[in-house]
Amino acid sequence: MQIPIILLLCAAFFVGCSNPSEVENPQQTVIVVGYLAPGVDTELTLRQTLPPERYYDGLEDTLLDAEVWISTEGETFALSPSTGDPGLFMLAHETMPIVEGQTYELLIEHQGRQVRAETTVPFKSAVTQVKTHLGDGETIVYNQLFGDSFGKLVHPGEFFWDKSENAAGYVVIVEAVDVRSLPPGPTAPLTGDLDRLIELRAELEGQVSADSLAVLDDEIEALRTFFAENLALLDDAGEPIRWLRDREQVEWEEIEDKEKWSEGKKWRERLEDLFSARKIDYWIPADTTRSDLWWLGVRFEGEYRVRLQAADLNYFDYFTTSFNGQSGSDGDKGPVFHVEGGTGVFGSYVEDSFRVLAYRDDRVGAEGSGVGKMVVEVVADD
Repeated sequence: MQIPIILLLCAAFFVGCSNPSEVENPQQTVIVVGYLAPGVDTELTLRQTLPPERYYDGLEDTLLDAEVWISTEGETFALSPSTGDPGLFMLAHETMPIVEGQTYELLIEHQGRQVRAETTVPFKSAVTQVKTHLGDGETIVYNQLFGDSFGKLVHPGEFFWDKSENAAGYVVIVEAVDVRSLPPGPTAPLTGDLDRLIELRAELEGQVSADSLAVLDDEIEALRTFFAENLALLDDAGEPIRWLRDREQVEWEEIEDKEKWSEGKKWRERLEDLFSARKIDYWIPADTTRSDLWWLGVRFEGEYRVRLQAADLNYFDYFTTSFNGQSGSDGDKGPVFHVEGGTGVFGSYVEDSFRVLAYRDDRVGAEGSGVGKMVVEVVADD
């Protein structure tokens, strides 16, 4: 049977089109991350996607040999690359002050490519009032029974601010000052290194010299010290910091008693707990000038810093769309970049802040019942 030549040509065409090896590699893309703020040195981090032949590895690379300028009010300033942090470009705020209401234009040149962006710095929104539900403006009480209240739980307070004339929205950051943590991405592999070193030492016991074992002991101890300094719930004076909720305190203490867990796994668990609990951030639309204080953001004893940032359009759009929908905005369409010739964010904000001090009182309960409570005292920011 003879097959018509037209069918053979069509088959060859479709087979050729479906071959993944024929897909063209995208060009490298410059990624910008930088925020301008009054009184703060300008820092801009530049990365790029990997060369076309490695694009589908899904990785990024720092951008080293770029020229970076920022122009404002008829003046142009060159940013200098950091000697110790590849891809970081810096400029002192004394050299280029960041001024509210002023526009700053970014220009990056790299191997014939240009990346441009501009931001207009918002006017400051000053925090005007902090209220607490006890009515004294100073303290709020957390009762351990609140853990069973779910949606009926009353928020501990609220705060208000002046409206910014030109902000696209507001970003609120609540952070436990005394609680240290590390980013899980680069840190988690180190916990695996600790486990491997401990296993290797056990295998080599009695087979190598004492000097060789001492080298391993030093490496193991260095990792243990690193984790203890950054992941232990201790303040600067070495005093323990407790979770405010009984349940979370018990779960934290039980980590050490997990007999089937390796030492590295225990540190990984602490790493994840602290990183997710010590700080929260969320956004507020531009037409709103108040926010609740949230129990979700107050998890430990000690000092908390509440930061209110009036954000420009670049920062606000990026913040509300860059987390795959988890920001609460419509992230289905992907992040919004106001960067010409690249991606990322070149934005600005102006910040105001206040502090709260969180205490847990286990001695006095509700009406003498012995149920623990937490007290937070509002302290004016310095």
